[in-house]
Amino acid sequence: MQTKRTKTKESITLGHKVIDFLLVRSKKRKYSLSMQVKKDGSLQVNVPFATKEKDIELFLVSKKKWLLEKLQQKLDKNPLQQPTYSDGDWHWFKGQKYPLKLIITAFSRVELSGDYVLVYYRRNNSVKNVLEKWYKKEALKYFTQRTQYFAELHGFPQIKEVKIRSMKARWGSCSSRRVITYNTHLIKTPTDCIDYVIMHELCHLIHQNHQKGFHQLQLKLNPGWKKQKQKLDSFAHQILP
Repeated sequence: MQTKRTKTKESITLGHKVIDFLLVRSKKRKYSLSMQVKKDGSLQVNVPFATKEKDIELFLVSKKKWLLEKLQQKLDKNPLQQPTYSDGDWHWFKGQKYPLKLIITAFSRVELSGDYVLVYYRRNNSVKNVLEKWYKKEALKYFTQRTQYFAELHGFPQIKEVKIRSMKARWGSCSSRRVITYNTHLIKTPTDCIDYVIMHELCHLIHQNHQKGFHQLQLKLNPGWKKQKQKLDSFAHQILP
C-alpha cells in the first residue's frame, strides 16, 4: 500500500537558534506549505509529499521573524522551572538524576558517590557555582576523550581544540578552524546522546553544512543517530536553561 502521509523529526538553524520541528508530508496537500506552533510549544510544518528539502528550508527562513516571535511567546507563557541547590535537590549527570548532599568544609569540591552528588563547599559560598564548575570540568574531560576516540576511530581530520560553554539553544558547534565547542549541559544527558552530538560535530569537519553529503556521512558512521536525537530532544526541556 502506498504511503499517503509521512512524519519525520527535523531541525533548522535560524539565526543562532536550533529549532526542531515535525515535518508532515502529505499527498493530499497539492501546493501550499504551512506551519503551526502547538500548545506545547512544538512546531509542525506541513508540505506536499514531494517537496524538496531546499524549498522547506527557504519557506522556514522566509517566516523566520514570525516563527521566532511565536516560539518566544510560548516560552514566556510556560517558563522553565529553574534548578535549586538545596540539600536533597535532584540534578542530572550522564542521563541519571542524583540528589545533592551538601557538606560544609574548608575546601570546595564535588564528588559523585553512590546514589548522591556530594557537594563540599565553604560556608557562605555558592553551591550553584561549585556545582557548575564541577560540571564544566567533567564535561571538558569526558567530551575531549570521546571526541578524540571517535576522530581516531573514523579517521577524521585532526581537531585543533575542544571547548565547552553554556548555551541555551545548541548542543554543539564546529568551526572552519576545526574547533569543536560543546554545551556544558550536554554532560547531563545519557552517554549515547552525547555520542550522537560528538559524531554530528565531527561530521562537520568534512561538511560544514547540513546538505546531502553531511547526512549521508552521519548515517554511514552512526546509523542510529535519529533515535539518539529524539532521546536527546526529550531531555532538552529538563536540562537547557
